[in-house]
Amino acid sequence: MKFHKVLAGIGVILLCAVAAFAQEPGNIAAIEFQKPKNSMVKQYEDGRKTKAAWHKQQNDTQPLLVWEVMTGRFTGTYLVARVGQHWADFDHPSVSDAADLEEFNKVIGNAVESLTTSYYEFLPKISNPESSMTPAKFNEVIAFHVRPGHEADFRSAITMIHEAGVKTNWPAHYSWFALANGGEDGEYVLVFGHPNYADFAEKPGEKSYRDVIKEAFGQAEADSIMRRLDSSIERSESLIERFRDDLSYMPSK
Repeated sequence: MKFHKVLAGIGVILLCAVAAFAQEPGNIAAIEFQKPKNSMVKQYEDGRKTKAAWHKQQNDTQPLLVWEVMTGRFTGTYLVARVGQHWADFDHPSVSDAADLEEFNKVIGNAVESLTTSYYEFLPKISNPESSMTPAKFNEVIAFHVRPGHEADFRSAITMIHEAGVKTNWPAHYSWFALANGGEDGEYVLVFGHPNYADFAEKPGEKSYRDVIKEAFGQAEADSIMRRLDSSIERSESLIERFRDDLSYMPSK
């Protein structure tokens, strides 16, 4: 997939954030993609820690989660996310936008080279997220850009793959997201959480999604689903991101 123009495709990364909090009341994630200046990474991270403490002082009721991109073209970019939101929640934020921006400019702004905001929608009907509300240490993110006019085929194919997983009790956990605003149309993101790097390795006896749909629907239907999926995808891109608990803000229980 290709991320939006300014960060060229970082949309992929974004979803990671929402995956961990997919069971929050809303399905919208607001994500800022922040690229620190090359010589000011420490200042940026120090500023994020200061801002997390500031949110605590404000008794902010909403988490502010931070991920760092570890691989791919956007290595070193940080995702700063408000997740589990309804659109109407942005009309009445826990901390005012003006105050938030003032604090950002005060403690972080000078260390930031670029900033882009996008909104993504979590797709619960075709996702099987982990039950834990704590973000995974790492996220494996695959972003897809769908060919114009083929979005119905793509949605149909990934829905059938999910149904195959349910039918066969496939143990994989994953979350799907669709770009709602702030990038190229036709962008979808698939996120898998991992507790460590070792978990990225293929596991003995683990079934692929191709095996799962064949078991669920038979070879002929599996071939039809795969043709639909493959023909609908224009391009894709992957990356790994690491959750930065030390830079994030979590409200007290």
